[in-house]
Amino acid sequence: MNKDKTILVVDDSETNLILLDAILSEEFNVITAFNAKQAYTVLINNKLDLILLDLLMPNENGFEIIKNLQNSIKYKQIPIIVVTAFANEGNKQKANEYGVLDVIEKPIDIPVFLDKIVSVLNLE
Repeated sequence: MNKDKTILVVDDSETNLILLDAILSEEFNVITAFNAKQAYTVLINNKLDLILLDLLMPNENGFEIIKNLQNSIKYKQIPIIVVTAFANEGNKQKANEYGVLDVIEKPIDIPVFLDKIVSVLNLE
C-alpha cells in the first residue's frame, strides 16, 4: 500500500476520472479534477507526487497546464504523465519537449499503466 503517494488525475471526462480513480485508489491517494481550474486548486492545497493529465480539454488544454507548471518553481518538479486518446507522434514529441515523463494512450493497458506509475514513483 502506498497511500502516502498522492496522484492528481486531470480529465474532462467523468468516465475517465472514475476509471482511473478505481484503478489507482486501492494503492494510492487519488484526487481528481475535471478541468484546469480544479487542478490548480488541488495543486495549491495538496502535496502531489504525480499528475496524470489529459491533453484535450476545454478552456485550458493539457499542454497549457504543463507550460504553466513548468514555469512555476513550486510545481515544475512534479512528474507528469499524459494520458490521452491522441497519442500521435506530434503530441508525443511536444509532450517530450515539455518534459513529460511518458505518454500513455487511451484506452489504457492497466498492467502496463500501473507498472509505469510504480516506476515513476520509485516504488519498485
